[in-house]
This record gives sequence, C-alpha cells and structure tokens, in this order.
Amino acid sequence: MGLADLPQSKWGGGTGRQVILKADFDSIERAIIEAFELNYPPDLVWIDAVRVQVPSTADCRARIMMSGFPSPLHTGQMVDGSLADGRYRENSSEAVMDFGVPARFWGNEKANQWYCVYAIAGASDTSFTLKAMPVMRYASQVAQTITLRNNGDSADIGYGLISNELQSCKILVLSGASKGLVRPIIANNSDNGSGGTLTYSGSVLTMARGDWLIVLPNTNFRYLGMIFNDSSSNLLPFMKNKNSVAWGSRRLIVSGAINGYQLLDLSYYVPPLAKRLHGLATATNGYDVKAALSYDGVEPTVLVHLSPPATDFIGSRGAGQFDCQLLDGNNLYLSNENTAQQLFWAVGWEE
Repeated sequence: MGLADLPQSKWGGGTGRQVILKADFDSIERAIIEAFELNYPPDLVWIDAVRVQVPSTADCRARIMMSGFPSPLHTGQMVDGSLADGRYRENSSEAVMDFGVPARFWGNEKANQWYCVYAIAGASDTSFTLKAMPVMRYASQVAQTITLRNNGDSADIGYGLISNELQSCKILVLSGASKGLVRPIIANNSDNGSGGTLTYSGSVLTMARGDWLIVLPNTNFRYLGMIFNDSSSNLLPFMKNKNSVAWGSRRLIVSGAINGYQLLDLSYYVPPLAKRLHGLATATNGYDVKAALSYDGVEPTVLVHLSPPATDFIGSRGAGQFDCQLLDGNNLYLSNENTAQQLFWAVGWEE
C-alpha cells in the first residue's frame, strides 16, 4: 500500500461524507513516506544510435510522479500546464524510446535536433511509456502563429507533425523575455520542410528569434531528459545521473585563437535546460592553455591558465577542466587572448 493505491476509487463517488478505514490511513501514511524517495525521476540511459531507455526490473522498479516539466525559472519545481494528474506510475520492465518506431516520437525525425523524452501515461494507466518531443526555437510570429526555427538557429524548420495533433497541448517558453510563460496551442501545421508553425491562444508572447520553447503534451507526463540527434541522425551517447549529464565523449565547441570575448552559441552542445556547462580547455604544440569565461563579455568569471607539460598526452600538451554558469539561451563569452592551438570542449552539463 502507498502511492500506487491513492487515490482510492471509492473516494470518487458521492458528495457527502466518505468512509475512511484504518487501512486507508495506512496507505496515506505510507504514501507520504514514499513520496520523499521520488525527488528525481528514473535516469534515462543511452542504448545505441536510435534508442534510449528507462531500465527497470520487478525488484528495482522505475517509479515516477507525473508532475510535468522542470520550471525554467526555479530549479526543483515542475510545470504541468494543468495537463498532468501528478500521480504515481511504476514500471517493472524497461521502457524504450526508439526512433525506429514512429509512435515513440512526435513528428518526423530531424538531424541536429534536441529531443525531450517524456514518460507518458493515460488516466487509468498504472505504468508509463516513453515518447520524444522535438525541442523548438522561435523564428517569428504573425497573429499568434509562431514560425519555427531549427535548433542551430540557421534556418526555419517544419517537423512533419500531423496537422493539429498538438491542439490542446501547451507551449512553455524556455528562454527570452517570455521565459516561464505557458500558452494553449490551438493549431499546428504539417510542414516537414522550412515552414512549421504553432498557433496559440491567450495574450501575445514577447519573443525574439532563437528563443527556445517546448510543447507540453496533453496527457499525464514527466520530463526525463534531453537527447541530441546529431548531423547523421544518430543519438549521441550520454550518461545521466539525476540532473547531471556527461557526454560519452568530449565534444569540440571551438578551436584556435579568439581575440577578445566572443559570444558562443552552445545550442548543439548543451540543451536549453542546462544551467551549468562542464567543460575542458586544452592546447597543443607547447602553447599555454588559456580560457577566460565571462557572463558579460567584459570581465572574466572563470579562468583556465596552465603551462604546457614537456610532452604530449593523448594529443594535448596541457588540459584544464572547468565548470561555469550558462547565460539565458545557451550562450557564454569566451576569450583566449588570441592564443593559437587552443581547443574548447563540452564534457557535459547540469540541469
């Protein structure tokens, strides 16, 4: 007895007094205790280039509360847009999101694209399945119809959604002036090229090109993590532990000399929910390792400066790890004082 047994079906009938037995109080007490064990959802695990999963067995079940999506404003709080019931679900076998199975994701698969993996469940379901939603960016809007931008902010995009399949879902803005605002979706088109649109109701959102947004599905759901489909439409390996994620291998963001602070767009290296970047600065050919990270493009906040060792080690002559905050919209200022042979890597992120 516990969360899985609440609410009791007998409590749903009638409007008068309800009979609560001693066993019911036991269920409530156990549920309160059990709730403290569920601060984090089950970890999402990379399987291969097309699949991720939530592992589970009959003895180590994947347990979850359908509480929605992480608030972009407050770490540890959730937003469900009044779409999810917030109730308990559990799995005794693994749940898989597979890009080879169209029912497991919305729209058509896109390259160089972040996907949000949701645990979803119907009202009467006691377990959950996985489904991936493309993370979207804003290009422009006319009369509350948003044209969508690709994740690299290089061109407009369409996701090949079924016409109006997102009707009754909601938009949650993840960055920019309207960050944290939710709007109901009243229409979407089926464009699969460069003209995807979402139409919403309510007051007009104030957005700029490149602002991030996510669709909250019209079902019971819980955010599990974000995955990146690379330029070859392969899911990049990662390792997730609570809200900390490490890439399976480091990813080069930029190399060479940077004269003065340059604003880096990290859209392909960390997802829009990332609060902190786990990074690595390296140098080759006997150059000092230099990386100055800034939040305003004027003053350095994090400095990496190392003298080169006498010999190379795995292709580098010096390396330093760092950890820093990210600016709204996945940006960060970097300078290396115009020093050659520098490499700046993403190792992972924290949400």
